[in-house]
Amino acid sequence: MPETRESQESLTSILVALVANLTIAAAKGVAAVLTASPSLLAETLHTVADAGNEILLGIAVRRGHRPPDARHPLGYGAELYYWALLAAIGMFVVGGAVSVWHGIQSLRHPEELSDFWVGVVVLVIALTLDSISRVVASSRLKRQAARRGLTKREMVAESADPTLITVYAEDTIDVLGAGLALVALVLHEVTGSGVPDAIATIIIGLLLGVVAWRLADRNRSLLTHQAVPERYREQLRAHLDATPEVLGVGEIVAVYLGPAEVLVAADVKLAPCDVAATLQRIREDVIADTPQIKRLYLTPLA
Repeated sequence: MPETRESQESLTSILVALVANLTIAAAKGVAAVLTASPSLLAETLHTVADAGNEILLGIAVRRGHRPPDARHPLGYGAELYYWALLAAIGMFVVGGAVSVWHGIQSLRHPEELSDFWVGVVVLVIALTLDSISRVVASSRLKRQAARRGLTKREMVAESADPTLITVYAEDTIDVLGAGLALVALVLHEVTGSGVPDAIATIIIGLLLGVVAWRLADRNRSLLTHQAVPERYREQLRAHLDATPEVLGVGEIVAVYLGPAEVLVAADVKLAPCDVAATLQRIREDVIADTPQIKRLYLTPLA
């Protein structure tokens, strides 16, 4: 499928997030070594996982928008879900599981905190950069929702674009994680106990694990040809019913081939007419009215 405005927005959002995460990961890594804070180490792993995810999502956008060919006649849209699934697995393992393990180890063997202000400065900068990246992702989400006549919440719930949801989810967790690590660092300094730091590390890991699991499940569903929302099928049914030559519409199957690509198969009962010419005209009219439908198969009922 050719690159669209939304795919260009995807690449812009991914690039902003990647630059922010690479910068933040380096700063957090240095601060984690200097302070010996487990929550800062968890945030470093979290940010490294995010940067890796952005690279995978960039690959997904590039590969997923290749045009159909003889080997893949339905296009490469599903590649986006494959690479996004790998990104979710990476987030779960690197950001989630490792952080939880390190938090448990820190509870058992706490370390003394040092260079407190280095950690504070790094986390404040991280919060700022993460917030900027989230604003970019949120603006993109709102624009796409507005183009579809949806609310932001509805767009998050039903979007078939894995880059849109993954970057937005990552940026949201980044802000929460950096804020939690900052609070834990302050508590560690004030109380002299490493317990708040270790608990924050575990919470950050669990948050990442839950988000990664949900993203992986979402991409699994899309990879296995998830149906489009019912209201879109009903809109298509209404469109077909309004066609003079169509006497009735039977079953409609509509599944995602990619974020902006839908395959539809529908049964229609036609009035006496030139069947081949009528079906071809209906296909052209529907696809012109709904560009997201890339393949429309109409089966005339006897």
